Amino acid sequence: SSGINAEWPLRPGVRGVRALSASPVTVSTGRGGRSSTNSHTVTVFGSTGRMGRFLINSLGQSGSQLILPHRCDTHTINPLKMASDLGQQHHVYTPDFNDEAHLEDLVKYSDVVVNLTGSHRPRLHHSFKDSNATLTHKIARACKNVGTPCFIHMSHINASYDSPSQYLKTKALSEEIVLHELPNSAIIVRSADCFHAWDDFTHYLARLNSRKRLVQKGRTQIYKRGIFTYKQPVFGPDVMKGVARIITTPDQDRQRLYQFVGPKLYSLHEFMQSITDITFRMYQPIFNPVRHIVEANIARYENYIRYQMVTDKPINGLPGLEDLGIKPSVFEDEALFWLRNYRIFWQTWDPLDGQKSDIYNNSMGTGENL
Repeated sequence: SSGINAEWPLRPGVRGVRALSASPVTVSTGRGGRSSTNSHTVTVFGSTGRMGRFLINSLGQSGSQLILPHRCDTHTINPLKMASDLGQQHHVYTPDFNDEAHLEDLVKYSDVVVNLTGSHRPRLHHSFKDSNATLTHKIARACKNVGTPCFIHMSHINASYDSPSQYLKTKALSEEIVLHELPNSAIIVRSADCFHAWDDFTHYLARLNSRKRLVQKGRTQIYKRGIFTYKQPVFGPDVMKGVARIITTPDQDRQRLYQFVGPKLYSLHEFMQSITDITFRMYQPIFNPVRHIVEANIARYENYIRYQMVTDKPINGLPGLEDLGIKPSVFEDEALFWLRNYRIFWQTWDPLDGQKSDIYNNSMGTGENL
């Protein structure tokens, strides 16, 4: 009965999603920034994940209208509200992704849909295929049914059916599914392993070294001592800034395949040295063939296979972060923020005199130099 309800008619099937395409917010207003409104309405699947918060922040800075489906409690989704002005975000509780009509209602008012869903490990009720391929197929099919003009799908530069990693195999399958369902509107973004405060990559490698007892002198099990594996990690917020830049780029200037990698190529041994230089830990790589067989062939430990055995193989000539006007951040300039937590407690902060404590040769454990 009110004027607000007349201008913003609510959809009966999806609580909280308004007919955005019929409202004047699809026209850019304001001088730019969080309190303005640009011409984009974006549905982001996976906004509550580790990378989603960076994308929501970047889109909020440009004034995009956001529809954020989620299946978590409000305490998880509430921090994302700070990224946008009042009324710019629409949080929709979506516990069941098997409802195709519900998925279509989530994407029908958006000119861009971003898929960040996926899992780095199998869950109790969801396998790798369920999390990384089946769910992507349902979202892509919903976008196909409503005619979404732009669908951005996050993948990995090592996605391949020949990979020993189940995660990378299912990522290759998800790419094929998206291109089959949306051949003209799909944009694939292949990213290298990301480093940021909530990542799996650097925390996994730092834990391998920091969990060793001091008497072990930093001896760490690394696949073939890290000599034959090469990584080109990229900063997570830079990746999401790149996705946000793709969204604001005119459609005729968008490419259909992007590749986001970091500015430096490391061997795994060099990368571990960079980590231990920050954590003030000793590092001596060792390789136990028996343990390798157990972790790679018997236990099929996904982190070991993906982060230690698989080498990054970027393709030359694909557009990247630099083509979008973004300068990639260097690992050593960013990682102190979270890798400081792996230092011995008395070395959490850098020593004022520049002298680090010799924690490996001090039997008293006081942190004093002997």
